[in-house]
Amino acid sequence: MRTKFLTKKATQRRYIALLIASMLIPLVFVGGCLYYLIFSLVAEQLGIPESIAYNLFPVIKKINMILAIGIPPLFLILILWGIGLSHRFAGPIERLEKELEGITGAADYCRRLKVRKGDDIKPIADAINKLLDKIESKGK
Repeated sequence: MRTKFLTKKATQRRYIALLIASMLIPLVFVGGCLYYLIFSLVAEQLGIPESIAYNLFPVIKKINMILAIGIPPLFLILILWGIGLSHRFAGPIERLEKELEGITGAADYCRRLKVRKGDDIKPIADAINKLLDKIESKGK
């Protein structure tokens, strides 16, 4: 089992940046719509007695508190989850690159790529192994 979670750092950084952007863009959009709705309601209701404003401002404070408490842990959980997912595909790719460099560097076409069960790149490794079989059989 690998213990290093950032193996192909450039690939994993791009993946994490995509994950963060996919969290922030909807957050900004929904948050902006929510605040626009709340503050437009407040602005429209200014002509109505202060009792509505007194009832609405605690709701706004409660929404702010829920967002301030709930969003950072959610972001942290999603980022850790994203690192784990990126580790699942970046680690095998790095291992595949090293094995291919070893095969081509030594021109040892008898070696085959080894991939762990459940790795997402298993079909690619199998196809490369078939190619190596053909190269080896033509070389004999």
